[in-house]
Amino acid sequence: MTQDDSPRPAPDAVRDLRAGFGIDARRIDRIGHLLTDGTFRTVEDVVSLTGTSRRTVEAVFRALEPHLEPSGDGRRIARRHVPEYDGVFGDAATAGIADPWTERARRDPAALAAMDALIVAAPPPVQALDHVPATAETVLKRARFMLDGFDLRGAHVLCVGDHDLTSLGLFAAGGADGLRVSVADIDERLLEFLDTEAARRGWDVRCHAADLRLGLPAALRDSCQLVFTDPPYTPDGVGLFVARGLQGLQDHRNGRVLLAYGFGEQQPALGLAVQKALNPLHLAYEAMLPGFNRYVGAQAIGSTAALYVLRPTKRTAAAARAAADDPRTAMYTHGAQSVEAGADALDEAAAERVLELAGGDAPLLVGDGWPAKTAGRRIPLRDFLAAPLPRNLQGHGTVLINLYPGFGGSAARALLAANAPRVGLVCRNDEPFLRDAEGQRGFRRLAAPGYRIERLLRGTPSPGTALVLAERNDEPADAAERVLAYIRARAHGKIGNGWREGLIALRKAEGRTLTKAEARGLIGTAADRPDLLERSLVDLPAHLLAVLGRDVRRSVEALPD
Repeated sequence: MTQDDSPRPAPDAVRDLRAGFGIDARRIDRIGHLLTDGTFRTVEDVVSLTGTSRRTVEAVFRALEPHLEPSGDGRRIARRHVPEYDGVFGDAATAGIADPWTERARRDPAALAAMDALIVAAPPPVQALDHVPATAETVLKRARFMLDGFDLRGAHVLCVGDHDLTSLGLFAAGGADGLRVSVADIDERLLEFLDTEAARRGWDVRCHAADLRLGLPAALRDSCQLVFTDPPYTPDGVGLFVARGLQGLQDHRNGRVLLAYGFGEQQPALGLAVQKALNPLHLAYEAMLPGFNRYVGAQAIGSTAALYVLRPTKRTAAAARAAADDPRTAMYTHGAQSVEAGADALDEAAAERVLELAGGDAPLLVGDGWPAKTAGRRIPLRDFLAAPLPRNLQGHGTVLINLYPGFGGSAARALLAANAPRVGLVCRNDEPFLRDAEGQRGFRRLAAPGYRIERLLRGTPSPGTALVLAERNDEPADAAERVLAYIRARAHGKIGNGWREGLIALRKAEGRTLTKAEARGLIGTAADRPDLLERSLVDLPAHLLAVLGRDVRRSVEALPD
């Protein structure tokens, strides 16, 4: 090795690295102070404590390698070498900017402990949905920012996705008189957890099942004053979640959208791409608080993200409507819904096999991916789930719904929306409800009493796909199932209306009468969850279908002899 090729002394290597960061060199200082304070720390520890990307932290570790000593997985600068770094790292007292919101969160240790316990008890993250949990401190910081910065008395806050439990955090932090929080999320486990924990504590959190690529539930549109979202960190993901939040915003003059988003300190082009995705929405950037959110994971972005405060302008409402009409189906960074996965269509042989197994002539074809030569009327999946079929598309004996590859999570809702004698669902063969006997039994329960699942065919019509064939149950087992079938046949309408009319129809079939007022009285007594009455079945979380079934049965049993 020549003299020119010899490695630089570690302090000089760090100076060179620090110089490359220019005025952002405080980042390197913060890392250096952690490694000279005598504590052994892993790369993961340093990422979490500094909010700096793993890539940069690893570069500092490499530069310091000759002077690092190990203990387990941790490293520190050996004490005998620490004096060599005098003057290399800036003053420790200036290595960072004070965050007042962190201090506000820390003033309530009981709330922090309660939030931490909720996060520990919550369902584990789903990689395919880009879940990375926020820390308990971050959730309470968000809550304090919203509760202190806005008058939320009597307000409606919408969480567009809520794997971080921000909805619960608002109440753990004290809430506000009359505050209502709604959550729209695709993860059924999360929705059940949020609903159960909120109900146990008397917090007004209402959960709606929604694949946001297909739309915001009708009950949430034009309804809220404040939106919070921590979306998938892709341009399409951020653009879509913010657009859905804007659809939910009732007050476009005073309302706000709060967005959590972060990118690695050496990757500003990623940040620019996301900010450009927001440009068509004509939003004013009222504030951007760097490093506000901290996560357990997401080391590529330093386990940290900024908080954006976005304010609509006069052009925002129309822009949000236009964005909602632009379906973005690939927005995650993992799994079948990722930006790399693409969207595979059914080939002609697979489509013909589906028609052969499903039977029926000229079926209604729902969703993308059907070959052009496949006979049948067509409707996009988004429109199919959003509203009852228009008259010109009603009356089909068979409805075939393509959920492949990335929409299998909407299988139960698609079945509810079909309202046809026979339904076929095409999806991936590794969907959770198909993978094992327990998942299949659960799906059969969700389909009943409206449908009987005839066949679950994995590997059909082609490798990697599955075909589910269902037949409408025209002979409910008892009176309660007849009322439930009535509600399910009107899955896009208000549950309360379908329930009322179902009770009246049941009585009429018995040759007796029941007035609307009498039916409402029975429902009011039987419904443990009155908030469900204004909801529609297609956006009801799966666990609440069982609650509805129990309450409907109670109302039928209370019918006078």
